[in-house]
Amino acid sequence: MDNLVTTTTENNGLIGCKLHVQYKLRAAVALNEGDKRSAVLYQTLSLGASKRHKYSQAFRQKCDLDGLIRKVINSETNKQLSAPSTNHEDFADLCTRCDELPAEWTVIQIAKDYTPMATCLTHEELLREPTAVWLTVFRCSDPCEGTPFEPILIPLDPPADKPSERYPNFFEHISSIPAEVRNAIANHESTDNRANRLELVEQLISSAVQRTAEWLGPWSNLLVGKFRSPNDQKLESEIFNQIEEFCIHNRINRTVQRLVSLVARRLDLLDDFQLFELCMSEPLDLEDSKAEALYDLLSDMKRQKFQDKKEDRLNCYPVLLVVDELLDSLSWEMLHPTGEFSRFANFRTLSELYRQHATRIKNGYFTLAAKECYTIINPDNNLDKMSARLQMFYKEWYPEFELLIDQAPKENEFSEVLNKSDVLIYNGHGSGMQFMNGETLLQRDINCVTFLFGCDSVRLHSNGLFTEMTGTHMYYNAAHCPTVIGALWVLTDLFTDLYSMLLVGNWIPTTNSVYAKHNISFLDTAAFKAGKWLFKKSSSSTKPFVGKHSNLLRLMGDCRMFHYLPQRIRCAFVCRGLPVINEACI
Repeated sequence: MDNLVTTTTENNGLIGCKLHVQYKLRAAVALNEGDKRSAVLYQTLSLGASKRHKYSQAFRQKCDLDGLIRKVINSETNKQLSAPSTNHEDFADLCTRCDELPAEWTVIQIAKDYTPMATCLTHEELLREPTAVWLTVFRCSDPCEGTPFEPILIPLDPPADKPSERYPNFFEHISSIPAEVRNAIANHESTDNRANRLELVEQLISSAVQRTAEWLGPWSNLLVGKFRSPNDQKLESEIFNQIEEFCIHNRINRTVQRLVSLVARRLDLLDDFQLFELCMSEPLDLEDSKAEALYDLLSDMKRQKFQDKKEDRLNCYPVLLVVDELLDSLSWEMLHPTGEFSRFANFRTLSELYRQHATRIKNGYFTLAAKECYTIINPDNNLDKMSARLQMFYKEWYPEFELLIDQAPKENEFSEVLNKSDVLIYNGHGSGMQFMNGETLLQRDINCVTFLFGCDSVRLHSNGLFTEMTGTHMYYNAAHCPTVIGALWVLTDLFTDLYSMLLVGNWIPTTNSVYAKHNISFLDTAAFKAGKWLFKKSSSSTKPFVGKHSNLLRLMGDCRMFHYLPQRIRCAFVCRGLPVINEACI
């Protein structure tokens, strides 16, 4: 951020990788001393601490490598490593950046607390380390509008072990998912054994989501975005007013009022035990009598106001999740699968992307007309079946798209595509970074929405035993790419092809007039697998499960519920960046 951290004169590129541990420690100390503002600030700074150097504007420019090496060699190597100091202006700047974000957004940070073992554990060990988790609410539907809002911190104890699970330790469970998927797909045993391994993966993902929901309890409602419909907004207002009256009568502070109100917006999603958990929770810190009175109020409110509320779909604006790299392998989106979610590695990236594209953000969405579209298919030229299928799709559905088939793009061509296109769609191995290295990518200014339909395309990887993790999307976002869609783990090509066609085919209208009234959801998948382009018969009243829509995050929610596809595909794809609307689809 501009002034959230003081510039150091020591080897910024070298010491930056240690700052995140120091910031987490400072956050823990601050919370222990009752200084929640500093705790929020330091925890926020801890995410992506070294990336402030690696992806800074200075590093995005071509630099004198010899000069940089001389600076490192001539530095005082025996200097004590110390994190920059912060002050009240830093916290004020954080609040300013929160306030300037679109009113439609809900912004939640999910981060692991400091562990005393952090300096001697490898990255893989840190992923599995049982540690408290901090939820920080930066932006939300505020029941106390007109009064100053500051980020709200909710520390949560780590989930309890479950001896009955394959991985009793929750953090080992969620961090194992990418490897388990890879091993199951790479299994070369009999077809039955491979199917069994894949079924175990499905169970592993389901149980991870279930364990997360049980652990979060009532706090999972924080991940419900701001309501769109007037009816929901009216009900929300009634709930806010009742809770305000209760808090005034019982002399309960604004922070508690905000937390209770946020959870109570969807009481229908909570059972009685979760209501009890909320009222007795440490973040509320209520006396027993007030906790009991609050429980009675919420129970009555649930019976009276949510009797007829049986909506399966969330009709809400986007929720932007700032997710700690140590928690990134979990499908947080599946807690409310029909919601609109997007991820960021740190608050700095979110804030800078917003500032970069603020003029093109309307009603909380980055807007573009997806007309100039470029598609790369099978650049390594070793996925023949995938290439044949996707050629058939794009040539039929989008005859005007520019296609590069069965060959790798040259670096200068790739740069031009990133500069001139509205949308880039990559279908092949990995993320496409094999055609342009990260340092070159950082020197570009990218305005296109990017789809990376390849294995591990937006997965975080560690570059060493103790360094922060990195991923392809971080280079794209640092180069101002507004949005990157990609996968958290390994995929299988047929299901990935189907997912990509559902998502892209419903977000960008077909340019072939023959199919103007068709929906790609009705494609005959059995015929498609066999290399034939056929649609299933459907009446005018038949409603596609995934319908055409201009809102990309809404479509991703639909795809998460498309049960024809295995969960390992539906959960793998996430959005990294700004919510997007395609004006050409409106």
